Amino acid sequence: MISEPNSPAIVEKKSTRGFILDSLLQGFLILLPLTIILILLSIVFNFIFGIVSPLSAALDPGSEDPHWLINVFSLAIFCAFVFLIGVLVRNKVGKVYFKIFEKKYLTKIPLYNLIHQTVYQFIGLKKLPFSEVVLLDPFRSGTMMTGFITDEINADLYTVFVPTAPNPTNGNIYHVPKELITFLSVSTQDAMRTIMGMGTGTGNMLAGMDLTEILTKGSEQEIKKSKIMDEKMDTMSS
Repeated sequence: MISEPNSPAIVEKKSTRGFILDSLLQGFLILLPLTIILILLSIVFNFIFGIVSPLSAALDPGSEDPHWLINVFSLAIFCAFVFLIGVLVRNKVGKVYFKIFEKKYLTKIPLYNLIHQTVYQFIGLKKLPFSEVVLLDPFRSGTMMTGFITDEINADLYTVFVPTAPNPTNGNIYHVPKELITFLSVSTQDAMRTIMGMGTGTGNMLAGMDLTEILTKGSEQEIKKSKIMDEKMDTMSS
C-alpha cells in the first residue's frame, strides 16, 4: 500500500512547531545564564544590605523602614567589592590563583562553563581564538562537523577545533588536509550560537549557501567504497 505524501498543511504545521520550539530553546539558553547571574548578584547585594542595615536606626531613629542612605551605602560596598575582585584578577599573581580556584571549584558548578562563555562573548571581553568557520569531514565518512580553524600548518594541512554541544569549551582537535575542509562565510559568533543551542539555527546559518559540492573527494571515495562493500556482502549472502 502506497502512503500518501504529507499535505502542505501538515508540513506547515510541523515547520511552525519546529520554529516555536527552536525559538523557545534559543531564548532559554540566552536567558538562563543571565538569570542565574542576576540571582547571584541579588544574593550578594542582599547579604551586604543585611550587614549594614542596622545603621539605619542611627540615621533615622524610630523609623521602621531602612533609611535611603542604606541602599546607597550597600550599593557602594557592592561595587567596591566587585571592583576589588576585578583588580585582583587583573594582575599575574591573581590570575594564577583564580585559575587554580576556578579549575578546582567553579568548573564543578553546574552551568558555570555555559555562563562563563555566554557572558564573555556577550560583553566582548574574550576574543575567540579562531576566525574561520568550517565544515569538517575528518574520517572521510560524508558526515560533516562544525569546526574552527586554529592553525595553518602549511598550505595543505590545517588544525581544526571541533567543539562539543552545548559546552563549546570542550571538544576535539584534528590535523587534517585541506581537501576534507569546507570553508564557510559565517561569523564565529553565529557558529558558536548554533553549538551552544545544540544545532538549532544551523539552517539559518547556512541559508543561501551553495552546498551542492559540500562532500569532499575523500568522502565520496569512502561512500563508494562502502557501497562496494555492501554489494559484495549482498552477493555473498545470496
